Amino acid sequence: MYEGQKDAFVIDSTFQTIKYYAIITAIQAEDHKRALSMLERAAKEPFIENSAYKESDIYELMASEYMNLGDTVKYLETLNLGAERFPSSKYFIPNLINVFIRQGDTRKAMDYLDQAINNDPANACDLNSVKGALLAEKGDFAAAEAEYTKALTQDPNCERALEAIAVNYILQAQELKEKTAMLSDRQQQVANDKITIDFYQKSLPSLEKYTELLRARSAEKHELESALLKLRNVYYNLSSMGIDKAAELDKVEKELNL
Repeated sequence: MYEGQKDAFVIDSTFQTIKYYAIITAIQAEDHKRALSMLERAAKEPFIENSAYKESDIYELMASEYMNLGDTVKYLETLNLGAERFPSSKYFIPNLINVFIRQGDTRKAMDYLDQAINNDPANACDLNSVKGALLAEKGDFAAAEAEYTKALTQDPNCERALEAIAVNYILQAQELKEKTAMLSDRQQQVANDKITIDFYQKSLPSLEKYTELLRARSAEKHELESALLKLRNVYYNLSSMGIDKAAELDKVEKELNL
């Protein structure tokens, strides 16, 4: 019927749909080599708009199949290709960021984070929080705070940023407290203690709000306990430094069964 028309379906959306479901069937059958063969063919053929899939889906599935086969080199190559061809996708760049974070390549992770933030500013809760965490790991607490603040400006209930900015203050408080313990200059100790107290107090609004949000959504027990332990740490340290948080400390310890 189609003799002499071997390319008749290449520009037909129905053929695109058939091709896609053949790929999905191979994936579901865990025939990864066959699935990859069809995916690589589909990527080389002209893409026609259809109701079953977007062009970027082919590259996402290809990356996933390379991971299933344990081919990390091809996986990374596909992510880079996808990031280049589909910069607005929420799949390729976030996965590249995760790869570079796992590899300890903070510079590349930060580069792609900046690109992701630029492409998807509405996702500040996740993206800016991750960037803040990377900056905090480098000890750049001020820059980290700025990123968490950006996330919270867009979404005041961003749990990730609320917890992170609180921890950011706590880490600075603990770091300064440890340094102060090594000093013999009483005047400097008093000055440092004031700054330490300020850091702990700054952590409380975000940490308390984060804890209430966890309660409101009936979070997993370990999530709530982790938040409560952080609160206990702050209340305890403030109380030991002359800021009365005895009532709050007692309440948290009862909730923790301590």
